[in-house]
This record gives sequence, structure tokens and C-alpha cells, in this order.
Amino acid sequence: MAETTTTTKDQIVPVNQRMTSHQTLASLYGVDIMAAASSSALVSPFIAIVDRAIIENANGKRKLGQGLIQGFQTLFTQPHKFVGSIQYRLIFGLYFGTYMTANMVETTCEQRSVDHVTSSWIKFLATTAVNMSVCIYKDRAFTRMFGVSAVKPLPLLSYLFFATRDSMTVAASFIAPPIVSKALQEKEWSEDHAKVAAQLSCPAAVQFFSTPLHLLGLDLYNRPAATVGQRAGLIRSLYFKTTLARCARIGPAFGIGGVGNTYFRSYREKILEN
Repeated sequence: MAETTTTTKDQIVPVNQRMTSHQTLASLYGVDIMAAASSSALVSPFIAIVDRAIIENANGKRKLGQGLIQGFQTLFTQPHKFVGSIQYRLIFGLYFGTYMTANMVETTCEQRSVDHVTSSWIKFLATTAVNMSVCIYKDRAFTRMFGVSAVKPLPLLSYLFFATRDSMTVAASFIAPPIVSKALQEKEWSEDHAKVAAQLSCPAAVQFFSTPLHLLGLDLYNRPAATVGQRAGLIRSLYFKTTLARCARIGPAFGIGGVGNTYFRSYREKILEN
């Protein structure tokens, strides 16, 4: 007979079905926050360098390769200056907020026994809201900081393109990997290999579709009077190398960072065991 505990005169609740205590939930949130901070600190330097190089390449300030070289030179020769820069802090804040939201929403849904479909939608909407708002703020700041023209408001269409781009990235980073991982496991992949492959490939693959939106958003700011043909020409000339750069960027951001985040969150099991 299962051990029980009486909560009221007429209500008997099985001990093994009691809700997680507030103390345990707080501990799980603590792991979620530390995992988000560790993963973000790990990948932010690379992403900050690539983001700046892409923006400066799009506005003609310097070639992509030159921007990458300059960024890494600063990182390795003046790391204290780089980590203290607004450039780095904006990127760290973006990914810390994104990972923390995804982690804490997932933990809350798990502990409240929310079904998988509902929890996936909650996670997607919450993470998209945080990622989109902070990322658009970051892009607005980067476009102004590293632009070649006088500072001016970011066009509304740029916000729309950036928001669509970010929604696609979040879906490919947090929603698609479990689905792809399950499909790979059905093809006799091991669970560990399937999870890593899905987490690395999904965020990178979506860049082939979202890069034109990114370039359009930047070009609307840099060349507000450009024609449709001129914008199409810019995308054709920059698409391939920008897509590769964004794939390389998104790999650490949601691929390697995602794997690291999952690893750090594995320490939750010790809390749940207790």
C-alpha cells in the first residue's frame, strides 16, 4: 500500500505525488540561472565580434575578414577592455536573458506537469518575446555604433525584419531540436548523438532563410533611398559570406551554447534526487 499523507480531513494525497517544494524549485531556478550565465559567457565574445564584422561589412566600413581579425586581436590582446565594452555586454545580456527564460519556463512547466505541446508553446512565446526585444535593441545599438552615416532612427520595416528573423532563430534553437532529435533516434541514432546533432544543425540551417531578412533590415538603415533592385543586388553580393558568418555565429550561440546549457542544467538531477 502506497505511503500517504493527510492534508485535510477529507483529502489524502500520495507522498510520491506531492508538488515540488518552494525550496527545491528555487534551487532548480538557481541552476537554470547559473547555466544561462555560464553558457552566455562562453559564447558571447565570438558572437560580439562576428555581429560587428557583419554590420560593418554590410555598410561598407570594412571587409568581413578585416572586421573579424580586428575583433579577435582586441579580444586576445586586450581581453579586459573587450569584456568591459558595450559590444560584449549587449551580447551577453541578450543570450543570458534568452537562456534564462527558456530554462526557467521549462523547469516551471516540468514541475507543474504541463503537457509537452503546451509547454513548448509557452517556451517559444516567452523566449521569443525576450530574445526579440533584447536582440532588436542590440541591433539598433550596433547599427548606430558601427554605422558610417549620421545616427538616425531605425526604420519600422527594419524592426519587422529583425523580429521575423529572431522568431525563426528561436524556433530553430529551442523548438526544432527535440523534434529532430526524436526523428534521428527513430533512425537508430543514439540519444546523445541525436541531441547534439539536432542542437548544432537546426540553428545553423535556419540562417539560410533568415539572412536576407537581416541584410534587408541593415540596408534599410544604411541606404533608405535605395531601390528594390539595388537591395536585391546587395543581398546577392553579400548573401553567401554573410550566411556562412551567421552560421558560424549561431553555432556557438545556440549550438555549442545550447549543448553547454544542457550540460550545466544536468546538475538539476542531483537536486531532484534529494
